[in-house]
Amino acid sequence: MRVPVFQLSCLLGLIVCLLCSVKAQKDDQYDTEKSRILEIYNNPAVDEFTKERNIPKLIEFYRRYPARIQLPDADKRQWDEFVARYTESQTKLVDGLPAQGGWVGSVLSSTVGNLIAKFIFSLIRYDPTTPKPIGAP
Repeated sequence: MRVPVFQLSCLLGLIVCLLCSVKAQKDDQYDTEKSRILEIYNNPAVDEFTKERNIPKLIEFYRRYPARIQLPDADKRQWDEFVARYTESQTKLVDGLPAQGGWVGSVLSSTVGNLIAKFIFSLIRYDPTTPKPIGAP
């Protein structure tokens, strides 16, 4: 049985539309999550506690969109080490709860804070859709 060319072209068009729709949905999700991350980490009015509390969301964003985040190799290695260390620290339990304080406390005033700043800068710098701060080139 021969399938008419018209039916095949309609089927092909439908498949292309579905694939484009899925990609657009992923882009919208990326943009939404990126905006949330930038609202927290690119806003000087947000306190350190809020930034530290949102580190798991930052890590999840990095894991979900690794190809979209352009870090130099050295920063990427440091970031991967930070993620591994942070994840390990959250899995260690003390009296049935994750350990409090330790190396994660005041994380944003340390070299890890600088690494997070580089991560946020890469989101702003390499993505043309990200609004730049007032006065930025």
